[in-house]
Amino acid sequence: MIVSDTAIKNRISVLILSLIVILVGVYCYNDLPREDEPDITIPYVFVSTPYKGVSSSDIETSITIPIEKKMKGLEGVKKISSSSSEGISSITIEFLPGIDIDEVLQKVKDKVDEAKRDLPQDLEDDPAVFEINLSEMPIIVYSLTGPGGLPGLKEIADDIEEDIESVPGVLEVDVTGGLEREIIIEVDPDKLAYYNIPITALSGIVRNENSNTSGGAITLGEGRYQVRVPGEFDSPNEIFGLVVSSFQGKPVYLKDLATVVDSFKEETSKSRLNGRESINIYVKKRTGENVIEIIEKADVLIEHAKKTWPKGTNITKLMDKSKDIRMMVHDLENNILTGLLLVVGVLLFSMGLRNALLVGVAIPFSMLISFSILYVLGITLNNVVLFSLTLALGMLVDNAIVIVENIYRFMEQGVPRMRAAKLASSEVAYPIIGSTFTTLAAFCPLMFWPGVMGDFMAYLPITLIITLSSSLFVALVINPALCSFFLKVKVKKSSPLLNNNTESIQISKQKPVQIKGTILKFYTKALKWSLNNRFKVILISCFMLILFFEIWLLVIGLEKPIEFFPNIDPRLMYVNIEPPEGSDLEYRNRIARKIEMAVCGTKENLNDMKTDTLEFYEKVINAKKHKTARGREFYSPSDLGNVEHMYSAVNLRASLSEFGPKANHIGVQFVDLEDRLRSSNQSISSIRDRVKKLTGAKIVVAKAEQGPNTGAPINIEISGDKFSELEQISKKVQAIISELPYIEDVRDDYMDAIPSIQIDIDRQKAALFGLSTNSIGYALKVAYNGVEVSTYRESGDDYDITVKLSKKDRNVTDVLHELMIPAPSGQIVPLTTLAKIKYTGTIGDITRINHERVVTVMANVDEDNIPGPVLREQAEELLKEFNFPEGYRIKFTGEKEFQQEAEGFLQKAFMIAVLLIFLILVTLFNSVSQPLIIITSVFLSLGGAFLGLTIMKFPFGIIMSGVGIISLAGVVVNNAIVLIDYTNKLKEGGLKLNDAIISAGATRLRPVMLTAITTVLGLLPMVTGISFDFRSFSISLVSESSQFWQSMAIVVIFGLLVATFLTLVIVPTLYSLMHTFPNDVRKYFEKLKKIYWKPVNQYL
Repeated sequence: MIVSDTAIKNRISVLILSLIVILVGVYCYNDLPREDEPDITIPYVFVSTPYKGVSSSDIETSITIPIEKKMKGLEGVKKISSSSSEGISSITIEFLPGIDIDEVLQKVKDKVDEAKRDLPQDLEDDPAVFEINLSEMPIIVYSLTGPGGLPGLKEIADDIEEDIESVPGVLEVDVTGGLEREIIIEVDPDKLAYYNIPITALSGIVRNENSNTSGGAITLGEGRYQVRVPGEFDSPNEIFGLVVSSFQGKPVYLKDLATVVDSFKEETSKSRLNGRESINIYVKKRTGENVIEIIEKADVLIEHAKKTWPKGTNITKLMDKSKDIRMMVHDLENNILTGLLLVVGVLLFSMGLRNALLVGVAIPFSMLISFSILYVLGITLNNVVLFSLTLALGMLVDNAIVIVENIYRFMEQGVPRMRAAKLASSEVAYPIIGSTFTTLAAFCPLMFWPGVMGDFMAYLPITLIITLSSSLFVALVINPALCSFFLKVKVKKSSPLLNNNTESIQISKQKPVQIKGTILKFYTKALKWSLNNRFKVILISCFMLILFFEIWLLVIGLEKPIEFFPNIDPRLMYVNIEPPEGSDLEYRNRIARKIEMAVCGTKENLNDMKTDTLEFYEKVINAKKHKTARGREFYSPSDLGNVEHMYSAVNLRASLSEFGPKANHIGVQFVDLEDRLRSSNQSISSIRDRVKKLTGAKIVVAKAEQGPNTGAPINIEISGDKFSELEQISKKVQAIISELPYIEDVRDDYMDAIPSIQIDIDRQKAALFGLSTNSIGYALKVAYNGVEVSTYRESGDDYDITVKLSKKDRNVTDVLHELMIPAPSGQIVPLTTLAKIKYTGTIGDITRINHERVVTVMANVDEDNIPGPVLREQAEELLKEFNFPEGYRIKFTGEKEFQQEAEGFLQKAFMIAVLLIFLILVTLFNSVSQPLIIITSVFLSLGGAFLGLTIMKFPFGIIMSGVGIISLAGVVVNNAIVLIDYTNKLKEGGLKLNDAIISAGATRLRPVMLTAITTVLGLLPMVTGISFDFRSFSISLVSESSQFWQSMAIVVIFGLLVATFLTLVIVPTLYSLMHTFPNDVRKYFEKLKKIYWKPVNQYL
């Protein structure tokens, strides 16, 4: 092999290259950005348009539909969904996979610009068009509590916000909760009517007076003087003295009409941590930045700022992604070191310490080269990349074992070290190149996985391809060069092959190992029996495949056959609140307090009014002492021993994002996995039981999931024209599916009609005064919602000046009858002259999908007892018998869409992988029959995958088990390639068929077993969660990061164990059968011919 020969010839250069690899690899590893989720762009574009105080039906007709119509002409659109709520329109445009998000984002902005002329003229803000990148989600959430009250906490939070925004790599910092100062001009409607002044007149007067104006410049002599007209208010009291108008020849001052209040803006959100009022600080990073470095710097700034805070002020981390990333990185480092020790330990007994280390160096060298390539490609260390590196860990030494073991075998037979390194490397170079290419071919189709799921999982094949290619380079270049320096073998002095002549070496090259030792003798005996009973052995192996599948089906499959994503034990959960449309902040806050008390474990009936007091809440929320599994003591308001923190978020505005919790929710954070005395899934079930009887809002319990958001396990879209009919169908559908076992949180997104006051304007009368519907609506908006008219500056900070009715007048309808509307002619017209005021109801949130009104029925599933896909199939069967009214239909979406896409792709990917592997094998062996032997072993190894899932009691994971089987296909063929290649060489050397098969099996037994053992041991921590921490020199019995990937590791480990048996027994048996099959067939037909002609001969 030219590459290996050149490396051995220039081994000094290879040593220098190895040193460079170490230095560059360590630098790249330390400098690689760390983040939790992969840096992927979701093919969604969002259009958000606020229109304060407008009903959902008006939002739909005036904003949502006009924008939707403009989107019809866009190319590559998969789905358009919208939600029209009170005061806001939200449109989500989902594009087909592979679309250039930057290009379509600009196109959507252009379409929105076209739609602006059709939108209401009094929109305060233009529609916002934006995309969402998973890397731009918050990386940490701080919660600030203390005795200073919300105004004091807000000042501290604003200072923290300013400090953290200065950290390199921070995209933005958001502060929620607290009280924000505002100068409010509260107008008295009676005085406005008395002085005949419209409320809209005040906004222009305040705006014009509160400004600094330049009057140009005056040149006097040699000097030039600027002319300034200062007008900005120095204090809120100056606003009182503004002249608004005149009445009966006297000036009317603003103080005659209104009261100026230096107060706070109306709260639109509330936050609490463990029952105490808090302010939350959300930190987002820029794409590709290092999460750990950003959070470390933010923590340093906060620690420095703490010295200036009032005593008792505390800051708590509600969510810290750096902790998860550190844990995953530590797991990888521990697995690398553990793998290295295991490899050395396994090889120590068969090859000695020095030679074992020569194999073991393949792990760090391959990893360091991979880190360098990842760094150059701009790929971050995220959870998928880290798992991929761990998955590859066990395979990194496969090629090195084959190379070093073959050199070792040559040297055992007396070939000098340098010569042995060249000959042994050349002998197995092409087989290990072919085996590596087949493994890469198995992973290549995964790079073309479409959609968000594909973008998320694409880092798996990319990382594996980089890592395995690096291991091939190490095996062909670094290992032979190091072996030519350091490999050592004990050889008897009487060995006849110690001389360096070519003839002796050629004899050595074709000489198999001697059959010595108990293991080799037992194996060759078993192999001889298999060769003599070929059909029996093949039938038994096929029977084993069927048997293992049937056992899995009986033990696991009948109850939990499949799952989409793994059901892990989460660290965080949410109790999402969907309050009635139109409910105020205080109502939502009361619901949140009820849920908090339920989580804390009160036995009282929380629907009883006597529990709806602050005193009762404070009593229930009292901190309780707990002790973790590792003995750490902590305090928590909940009686559940593994709940560390409980926080609440209450908002008037809905969340604009489809990802993460709802705007109104209670978050429950559990202690670390090692500290839990019970599963967090059990605690979630307890919390669900506690909150399910609460009334006043829709309450849904949800786990914080890893990976892309796929929606509810059961998601049924009901589409049609009339919302009243959609509501009735939704109720019937909910009643039907509620009968299913293990179904939870059945609900829909239909919002009941909410009370409203409708102003019916007489257009003819309004036109007589020169007024329009728009101008009258604006006057009402100023009165009730208020309008920001100017800004008051103090100590470098800006505060809004707002004009509105006083709070007591905004909360009564009598004022409507007194409200005066200004006409263009200067006349002041009472609202009652222009319109009729009546009470009515308006529809709640309006959801549209692809331009049709839709009500969605959703439900969760108790995944501990039954997987979501299974229960969804049962729901589909039930609803097949349901007769829908004409024009109305249902569609299962959400997780099902992702599942169907994933199933379809993985099936194609597996077949493409098998075909690619077959093509490479045909090219390598220049044969069709021998590749068929290897492909057969791949399919038979699936029995091991099902055996593993049965033993570990796992359902078949569509994503994880599916990817695991594709990975298994690439790994299984490696040893079979080397075995068949060596068998061919022995046959070509003159050995008989059975002798060549037995000798090749005996010779390759050690490397086959070693590669299988090292791969299994490398993945074992992923399955068991047990690992050794080299930092603290302690054994960890659980691993939080491995839960997500456990199913994939099980499939690979057990599939490989069965495949090892197949390689050592079934592959040689099939090899023998393939070579003798034509002769056997010919003999069989000759025998038949003799039997057929025998009576004729006797007759003649």
